Amino acid sequence: MLQEAMEVFQIMLQEKGERIITDAYIPKDGTYRLIVMKDDGWVIKDPVDIIFNKKTNTVDISNDMDYLLIQELDYKSKLLEMNKPIDPKKVIHSNNYLSLAVKKESVTSGKLSEEIIQQYYEILRNPNKKYEKKPQARALYHVAEERLGQPDIEAIDKIEKFILANKQDIWKDINLEKKNYVKLFFVYQEEEKTKEIYKIESERYLIPNIYNNNNFNMEFEKGIVGLPNDNMGMNSKKPYLENKTRKVKVPYLLDQESALLQSKFFDYLFGQVSKKRFHIYVDNIDKKICSYTNKDKPEDIVSGYYLRCRMGKAGAEICEADVITHYKTKLEPGLVLKNYIEIPEERIEKSKIHYDEAIEDQWVIMDLINGIFFEGKLKNNFFTDAKDMNIYDDCLKQSILKSRNILANWFWRGEQNQLVKILDNVSLALIKNSILNDETFDAQRKFNLRWSLLEYLDDQEVGVHMSEIRNQLREHINVAKDVEWDFISDEEYSYAVGQAVSYLLHLSKANNKTESYVNPFFNAKNSKVIKQRLLRMYKKYNYQIIHINGGRNAQLLSHVMEYEPKEIKHELIMAGFTAPSLMYEKKTDDEDNE
Repeated sequence: MLQEAMEVFQIMLQEKGERIITDAYIPKDGTYRLIVMKDDGWVIKDPVDIIFNKKTNTVDISNDMDYLLIQELDYKSKLLEMNKPIDPKKVIHSNNYLSLAVKKESVTSGKLSEEIIQQYYEILRNPNKKYEKKPQARALYHVAEERLGQPDIEAIDKIEKFILANKQDIWKDINLEKKNYVKLFFVYQEEEKTKEIYKIESERYLIPNIYNNNNFNMEFEKGIVGLPNDNMGMNSKKPYLENKTRKVKVPYLLDQESALLQSKFFDYLFGQVSKKRFHIYVDNIDKKICSYTNKDKPEDIVSGYYLRCRMGKAGAEICEADVITHYKTKLEPGLVLKNYIEIPEERIEKSKIHYDEAIEDQWVIMDLINGIFFEGKLKNNFFTDAKDMNIYDDCLKQSILKSRNILANWFWRGEQNQLVKILDNVSLALIKNSILNDETFDAQRKFNLRWSLLEYLDDQEVGVHMSEIRNQLREHINVAKDVEWDFISDEEYSYAVGQAVSYLLHLSKANNKTESYVNPFFNAKNSKVIKQRLLRMYKKYNYQIIHINGGRNAQLLSHVMEYEPKEIKHELIMAGFTAPSLMYEKKTDDEDNE
């Protein structure tokens, strides 16, 4: 899969050049300075401060005139990782003689000594010294030197002498007290010449260091192959990272060209992830790669691959990958959100949610699920570590943790495995949680979305059935006092229990918490417990009830107390409790029942 993704990336690289990498590359926070190497004297340009604003997800630049050039030069001068430096003391963090990157505190503290600078440039004059005790790396460097030529000793000498002779000038007008980087880039008057030489020197560093561990390198007739460094670890202290069942214990080996391409691909991913574009789609048909944030709506894709990335300690990491076929965000047919619970029209009119309209955009459904079920907390916590989630409602947090992977697969991959089951489970838990927190309207909206989704995804006509039960109960409690009737099912009985609890609780003028009153009904295992609890509530609020023989309240309460169900339907109890009370509906006749 990675190979196929790199093939598409290579096509993009050939068409657009390395700007597809550098355009998304974000230099580390710090101060950057260009030094122009003119024939008639070198010019130290004004410093440029570059800071990444984490709140706006943008780069703040004090002077953007040279930003694009700095962006490209910094990318070509960076170390693969701190364990692969040019400077053995790890004070200098650049990889070639044209750049000098250090932390500001190294300048102020004196760590960046003349000795460190001289040692850095001495290694760049003769890289064999760096690799003399590492035969595998030395062999790779010889390949690089055959390809790129020997280092430009004259240029190295000039730059080293300039730095040592102009210490005050090169740090002038730079705030060295800040805890970030200062980077110098030596450039020619001709920008293209500068870019070309930086490219050469970048590869001079990359080729000997491109592999994870040169101990795994193998030499064949066509050249050296090794284990790539990207998204890969073979720590000797973790022996089970090795493949113990194969002769070759590493996962795979690449030649240098492929390893360099893969390194650039992961640099490209790093740029995307830096901008919080964690979702990567590789389109095999149109030969393009698109990236999206958690809030972006992806384009349709007929055939390709999905990569979910994250920022790791050493750069971008691919944490999930999957084949994508016929992924699209337009739904046919669309989801129709229905008002099964019977929220009053005046309340609906004030809401931004529209009922009885087909929703054909999957991202609108995501917004509904995020907003109604998860109180707007899901989108920002799809991939957040549990310990870092700022959610203090335990039920909400647990529901997100239980469902987010399955929901993510639906939204970004089009997969519906376990979707109905998890929505069924989680939505009911969240509805109960809303009721216990005295958030009846939120519970009503959750019920409507729950039943509409179950109907859409699994042909479960729970909402339709619920409407039928409600209408049946409405008809029963409004019959004449001399007409005998009974609940037609345990479902109607359970719904009636919810209505009865709601009615009795409504009579209380005390600021009672709903939880202590209703939770026993939601957890009741048999009708005996329900009847005991109802009787207790009835006795408590009896004085508030207007007693009319054969009235709605009498019809409801008496039949609930008399009926013996075979099974308690807890969802129906919650639905009955949450729905508008049938006790207070206007009648079409002159009868005045409570």
